[in-house]
Amino acid sequence: MKNARLILFAIFAALTLAAPLSMIWKYENTLRRGTLHKFRTQPVDPYDAFRGRYVTLSYQNDFVMLNEQQQKNDFPYGVKGILYVRLKTDDEGFAVPVEASWTTLTGNDVVIVELSRYRGDDRGGRMNFNYPFNRYYLPEDVAPMAEKLYNDANRRGWGGVERGKSDTYVAVRVRNGAGVIEELYIDGRPVREAVRAELEKE
Repeated sequence: MKNARLILFAIFAALTLAAPLSMIWKYENTLRRGTLHKFRTQPVDPYDAFRGRYVTLSYQNDFVMLNEQQQKNDFPYGVKGILYVRLKTDDEGFAVPVEASWTTLTGNDVVIVELSRYRGDDRGGRMNFNYPFNRYYLPEDVAPMAEKLYNDANRRGWGGVERGKSDTYVAVRVRNGAGVIEELYIDGRPVREAVRAELEKE
């Protein structure tokens, strides 16, 4: 009886450890072997994007346009759920969603996303979704300045007097539907480098 309990305990412990270990392996494998994609960011509304030790990220290209046939057959109004989205690289080297599907898409240009909003009419529509890599974690002493620089840079490039001049984006490794952030760039520089340069001005 005692041996049976020990065996059951060992099985339970192994199962308990299996899930987090699998997640860690998937994260590291994606970061090491995934295909690099660059995603343009945009301002976060409201401004208090930073919570705890991470910066909340928002992306410009978080939607797919649908034609009339796709809307009627594949994505009728009101649907929700998990989607497979295929990416392509535009002329400037940034990721752009070009295809969405309920069924599995494969390749290192595919990410799994969550449908968030749908707007359309009889002629087609626009389907917005949430990328899973929407937080960038930083040390607590770096995060407040990183938040400020991130939002300031995005606002300059999004609608300010320097519209289009911001070079703020996220580099993400993508593999088999998973995406892992490699680096956040602010005005073309890694975020820690941008923070360090800003602090040296003070």
